[in-house]
Amino acid sequence: MPNTALRLSPEGLAFIKQCQGFSAEPYQDECHLWVVGYGHLIQGSETFDTPLSQPQADALLQLDIHACQRVLAREVEVPLVQIQYDALISLALSLGPETFAASAVVRYINQRQFAKALAVWLAETELNGVRSNGLNKQRQAECALFRTVLGRELMRAK
Repeated sequence: MPNTALRLSPEGLAFIKQCQGFSAEPYQDECHLWVVGYGHLIQGSETFDTPLSQPQADALLQLDIHACQRVLAREVEVPLVQIQYDALISLALSLGPETFAASAVVRYINQRQFAKALAVWLAETELNGVRSNGLNKQRQAECALFRTVLGRELMRAK
């Protein structure tokens, strides 16, 4: 497990917060999922009768990130650099840890087929059977972060 020492960077956290946006009140997103805070998917046992405070939203986000970090450490078998890790945590948070773990993105990354991984990653713009324009922009940004390092590595190899 080569990525157990990595944790989401402050820049990665800021990226996720920017992509997700903040809502103190629960709302249905464009994919008809109920969310609150920074994109926290409301589970059946959770109720949010009063507006969420910033510290509450940050705590929920940290719990969600922690679940994604556990999955990433378990499922991604190739070493990552920080910016790649941050981009993958953003994807895992958006897809959900279980969906991320079973995704073709993870499979292709583990096979070191990065072009295929990025192509599939860019196409991950549906949630709950609904295509999301917001996710399209987020996927482009995530892939750009991940690809930045690949470009530098390819240039060094020449």
